[in-house]
Amino acid sequence: MICLAYTFVATGQNNSLTKMDFFGNWTLDLNEYELEDDNYIFRRPKEFKNPKEEVNITISLLDFNECNVNYDTYIYCGAGQSKDYSWTFNQNLGIINIYHSEKWLKSFKEYDSEEFEKLNLPDKYDEMELSIITMENGGVGLKIINWE
Repeated sequence: MICLAYTFVATGQNNSLTKMDFFGNWTLDLNEYELEDDNYIFRRPKEFKNPKEEVNITISLLDFNECNVNYDTYIYCGAGQSKDYSWTFNQNLGIINIYHSEKWLKSFKEYDSEEFEKLNLPDKYDEMELSIITMENGGVGLKIINWE
């Protein structure tokens, strides 16, 4: 009964969140997971003792639907890599979508709409879909439900 009540509270909390609640950085600390894990969750960043020993992915959700994803994989690659994306928030579904190539595809469509239609291109390419969840500690997390 208590678990059922907790589920309703958690769901209600997620519906009251607005886009502004997600602005800022969210980190996926890959050191906390086994390779076969299916449930990867981004959390607000924490302090790390030695970032060069960490393997992280940090999403920065910014204003104007801009987004930056930083792949800090120092152990494997020797340096991080950062990419620019766009993002949307669907409050009703509790979903954040991160996508890429929207500007390039829009320019191409404006430049040659006939060729764009012939190639059957989308308006954007999905990169990642995140579900808003309530963590055990009452905080909010972003669970990866689809990653292209």
